[in-house]
Formats: sequence, C-alpha cells, structure tokens
Amino acid sequence: MTSTATTDDLGLRDRNNRERRDALIAAAYALFAERGFAASSMDDIAARAGLSRRTAFRYFASKDDLVFPEQAARQAQFEALLVPREGESAFETVRRACLALGRHYQDDRERQLAQFRVIQSEPWLVGRELAIDRALEAAIEHAFMAAERETPRARRRARVRASAITGALRATVREWLEGGASTDLVRLGRETFAELEAGFAG
Repeated sequence: MTSTATTDDLGLRDRNNRERRDALIAAAYALFAERGFAASSMDDIAARAGLSRRTAFRYFASKDDLVFPEQAARQAQFEALLVPREGESAFETVRRACLALGRHYQDDRERQLAQFRVIQSEPWLVGRELAIDRALEAAIEHAFMAAERETPRARRRARVRASAITGALRATVREWLEGGASTDLVRLGRETFAELEAGFAG
C-alpha cells in the first residue's frame, strides 16, 4: 500500500510540475506578444501564470530560458537520433535526424512562429539562438567523425560538413518561418539535403 501511494504521489508531483511549467511558458509567450520581450518581467509572467515569483524561478532561471523552454530536451532528442542505424552512411544518419527534427518543428509550428518573432526583437536572443545552433552543429560533426579514423583532415572535413549542413538548415527554417510556416518544412528539408548531397558527392 505504501509503495502504491508513493507511486501515485510521484505521478501527481510530475503532473503538477508539468502543468506549472506549461503555464509559465504560455504566460510568457502571451506577455511577449502583448508587451514585447523587454517589457515583460519574470514577476509579470509568474502573476499571469497564477504562480509566485519564487515558484517561477524554480522552473526557469530567467525569462530568456522561457524563450527556449525545450532547448535541453530537443538537443538530447537530436543526439539520440544521430545514433547510426545498420547500413547507414554518416550523411544518411544526419539527414534522417535533421528531418525528424524538422517534423517536430512542423508539428509545433505556432510556437515556432511565436518564438521566431520574439527572437527577432532582441539581438541577445539572436545570439543565444546561434549558440543553440552551434550545439546542434557539434552533434552533427561528432556523427561524421564517428565514421572516420581520427586525423586532422577527417576532423576538418567533418567540421566543414557539419557547418555547411547547419547553415543550410538555418536558411531553410528561416525561409519557412518568414513564409508564416505555411509550407511543408520536411519537404524543404529534403530539397536542402539533396542540394547538399550533390555538393558532397565530389
């Protein structure tokens, strides 16, 4: 009986944590849309979510973190997708992982559009987004190196390929967002990878 009660308590606690976290994210984006990022404080966000300031800071260290609430989970998901399947080349592994991430973006298009608008309003947030992209780029570089013998040339080739892919995908996602996320992002991603593959073939 004690074990069941403990399991139920943990389940309730997890659910409450998710609900509070989601409430803070929703409140933040509502305020960013109404007032702008700079004019929205953590106190305002907490009040809109019906939580105390102290509780808000338990979930997010700053309002910047509320702009990128899924960063850590998305990075972990992407790195898991980069584990190669049997018979895949490194390029095929990276393409599969990136297209899967694109499907996630497409399924979350409204949040992606809202995030894009907030980021464009603040140079600091643009810089933070680039840092996030760099983490994705590093994961891609690692995926290419996993299929290579460690040499300076192989490292350079992996770095160049990862940089090219990240830059091309950034341009693709930006095109998608600037168009109101109304097109098929995965299709755009496939077209981008076809261009990249043609370039890498030599």
